[in-house]
Amino acid sequence: MKVYAISGGPSVGKTTIINEFKRQEYKTLREAARQVAETDKRFIGKSVKETNKQDFQDAIFQFQKKMLENIKKGEIFSDRGLGDTIAYYKLYKLKIPQELVDFAKRFRYARVFILDLLNFYKPDSLRQENEEEQKKINEEIIKAYEELGYEIIKVPFMSVQDRVSFIKAKIS
Repeated sequence: MKVYAISGGPSVGKTTIINEFKRQEYKTLREAARQVAETDKRFIGKSVKETNKQDFQDAIFQFQKKMLENIKKGEIFSDRGLGDTIAYYKLYKLKIPQELVDFAKRFRYARVFILDLLNFYKPDSLRQENEEEQKKINEEIIKAYEELGYEIIKVPFMSVQDRVSFIKAKIS
């Protein structure tokens, strides 16, 4: 099993890249935060700023853990990963569960790709951070993966097809 984390700050094109991999018939994992926001009654219809952040982050981690534990084989591209979750706990100054730290040390991504910021920024219904917050989140995500011992592969700003080709070249 090889899981590749596709990460970066809000609105850098992660989901677009994941959707392209899915279109090309690769296995993918949707962003846990979006799935939790769409299915957990406590968070449906709320932006991140409107949620109880500790409860939201705890729910995201538990959802991620369950998804990752259920992977049996294959190559999978994940929209975000455990390093992102740790970064958001730190950004919100929340208590990071020891279970998350232990799991993040045991579960290893095959590669971690961080997408460079786009030359435009567009918040959405869940993520409503401004550009300054976007940059801070991006930096914290990089730091979290580095602290977990990953060598970050930065994916430059370019077309979706070129980004996907760049990632494929790095895993071949």
